Amino acid sequence: MRNDEQGQKLRSGKCSSIGRAFFSGIDADILLGGEDAPISVISMTVEPHQGAPEHTSNGEDKVFLVNKGRLIFLVGTEKFIAYPGDCIFVSRGIVHSFSALDDRVASMTLVSAPGRHDRFFQAMGELSKPHDIEEVASVCDCFEQAIVGPVVAE
Repeated sequence: MRNDEQGQKLRSGKCSSIGRAFFSGIDADILLGGEDAPISVISMTVEPHQGAPEHTSNGEDKVFLVNKGRLIFLVGTEKFIAYPGDCIFVSRGIVHSFSALDDRVASMTLVSAPGRHDRFFQAMGELSKPHDIEEVASVCDCFEQAIVGPVVAE
């Protein structure tokens, strides 16, 4: 599946990049998204010791598939290290966070349902740097995200 950048109807087939976003040490390549997408698919790299702060996603469920490197995850109250091939599921409303360990870039694929998390990533990537906390809060509110703590660390 892919959707056309000109807003044409989503159609089945090979996914290819429809946009990129950079924030919090995350380089996100959006492979599936847009208004008509039933899911969001995002391939991301995470810089060492960077990642997503503790947050809840109240409007979608997520699956992370680790492709390269080691990441530390917090899911609910459980903290664990994820390795290539590991699959992590996060239900909507559950606190979660991740960061890349060691001094190497990690990579993973995020699948989020229903589709719209791609637009959250794009909105975050468009914010001025360094981030203004009020702008971040506004984007989070718009996409039913709530930051509740720092980036998880070892």
